[in-house]
Order: sequence, then structure tokens, then C-alpha cells
Amino acid sequence: MKIASLIYLWNMTQQHRGTSGARVAAGVLLGIYNSNRFPFPLDELRALDSETLAHAIDVIRCDASHCQMEVHVWLNIASGRSDFGDRLEHLAHEYNVFKRGRCKASDLRLLDPARIVLCMAIGGDDGR
Repeated sequence: MKIASLIYLWNMTQQHRGTSGARVAAGVLLGIYNSNRFPFPLDELRALDSETLAHAIDVIRCDASHCQMEVHVWLNIASGRSDFGDRLEHLAHEYNVFKRGRCKASDLRLLDPARIVLCMAIGGDDGR
């Protein structure tokens, strides 16, 4: 997985709430997380600037061609946490633009902290 690109997309969802770029970044992550619940129409990629699009394509390419682990597991490893499955569920609730897979607030576990931004460690990208 291109960890730097994965972190870039995650941070878009955390730092640029309410923008089309953040919504599309969330759609890419959620589509990879569970495409049955969160189908992602590829034409949504048109809303991204060229840098964010390159990161999205990197993540999609890595997941499609060499899927070693689920996206939430990669994020857990990159962050040293264990709650990214829950964090992606919160993301789905926050970006309530999906026809299927909506998450009810009552079904979500409390997160501490509610939002996090990840830092990229030098050498943290395995290049795939």
C-alpha cells in the first residue's frame, strides 16, 4: 500500500470537511473499505485536483493489484491505533451521501479523540 497516499486521503477527510475533495476522498476510502455498502461512482474522481487524484489512484491501484490487508488495518498500522474500522463507520455517517450503507448515530461507538490527523513517518511507504 502507498501509505503516504492513504494518509493523504484520510487527512483530507479530517481537515477539509465539507469540501468536494474531502467527500470524494471519503468515498474512495469507504468504497475500498466495503464496496457493497459504500459503492463509489468513478465519475466522482472528476471533483479532485490533480494532486489528490494522484493519491486516490495510488490507493485504488494498490488495493486492486496487491491487496495484502483491508484499508482500516493499513490505517491502524500507520497510526498505531486499533479503531479505524469504527473511524470509517463514523466517516460514512458524517458523509451521508451514500445510497446504501448509511450508519445511524446510535450504532456508532464513541471515538476518542473524535477526529485525528495522521503524520507520515519517513520511510513509512512500502512503495506498492
